[in-house]
Amino acid sequence: MASYIPLEPTVDGKPRIKITVERGYDQDTGRRLRKFKTVTLNSLSERTIKKAITEFEIEVSNMEMSKNIDSMTFNHFVEKWMDNYVRVDLTIKTRDNYNFHLKKGILDELGHYKLSKIKTFHIVECFKKWKESNGNGSMSIGKFTVLKSIFGKAIEWKVIKENPMNGVKSPRVNRKAKGFYDEEQIKVLFDRIEDININHKLKIKLAVMAGLRISEIAGIRVECIDFDKNTIIIDRALYFDEEKKQLYLGLTKNKKARTVTLPVPFMDELKLYIEEREDTKSKVGNLWKPMLDERQQAINLLFTNDFGYPHHPRSMSTAWNRIIEKKKLPKITFHDLRHSYASFMVSKGVNFKIIQEQLGHSDIKITLNVYSHLTDRDKQKASDLFDDFY
Repeated sequence: MASYIPLEPTVDGKPRIKITVERGYDQDTGRRLRKFKTVTLNSLSERTIKKAITEFEIEVSNMEMSKNIDSMTFNHFVEKWMDNYVRVDLTIKTRDNYNFHLKKGILDELGHYKLSKIKTFHIVECFKKWKESNGNGSMSIGKFTVLKSIFGKAIEWKVIKENPMNGVKSPRVNRKAKGFYDEEQIKVLFDRIEDININHKLKIKLAVMAGLRISEIAGIRVECIDFDKNTIIIDRALYFDEEKKQLYLGLTKNKKARTVTLPVPFMDELKLYIEEREDTKSKVGNLWKPMLDERQQAINLLFTNDFGYPHHPRSMSTAWNRIIEKKKLPKITFHDLRHSYASFMVSKGVNFKIIQEQLGHSDIKITLNVYSHLTDRDKQKASDLFDDFY
């Protein structure tokens, strides 16, 4: 709210007014907050006075906004970054991933700082601490990505003048596949899982024989399967929205659909599973409650519970851990079954381009970086080809 009072004219006779802008009360002291300004006008017309008052109100508002921005904490800016950028322009999966890293140390270390006071040294110290506490390279990369985005937007939105991330080096991460089963271990695996839950058995085989991620397996719909060509289209993945606490179908990691080819015996096994699943669906009748899409249409997911609704994608990791313990199999993660597929393909001399396409890597460099070390055992064989020259 604003008001004014007339003042004595200037020496040369021009009219003056004193404008007062009320800004409420101080929460701590209860004192009225007011801003004053004396303005010289050409006339005391209602229009001229109103214009002067409006301009001063805008000036005060900009001053306070600037003051608020200068005093904005990292925590406060992260909230704005989330509301105005992450939730608007990025995927739910990316939002949840960013939130995960924020809660795993970033907010604890930087949240109380004023955004404008955070320096490169503060961030370097944080990465040193995070490395010493968990030594997880992928976790450090995740935090690096989040902080780059936060301070990048702070620069873009002119909240800060210098980007403290400019002097921070990206953490080094060894992306080489470490855990996987070799050919003999895969044979043992398939032999020992013959008597387990059919749902789990098929998921394990899809991970090993097609190199699929857990979320991609969970996102397969029956209509994506072509039994004539022995192929499955992988165009969606099943995720869990951590904010809404519900499952949803989203794009795959590289946001591109791909077609994977599978052996005929497996496809026969899959066909039988789908037929038995249809029998179950008929028996439960109205109790069949599938997941629905945005149009409230049923999603015909391949893997569900006995009433048509999907399990949480991560539940397979829990089931896998129980299976390897019960069946006395070497301890690797479910995701490592994807690495086992790649390892087997490399050992058989399959072209890396084919492996890349089957795995759904956006760039063959990723495939080469993660799996090229698996060919080391074949280097001696290659050099032995020159033995006949001696």
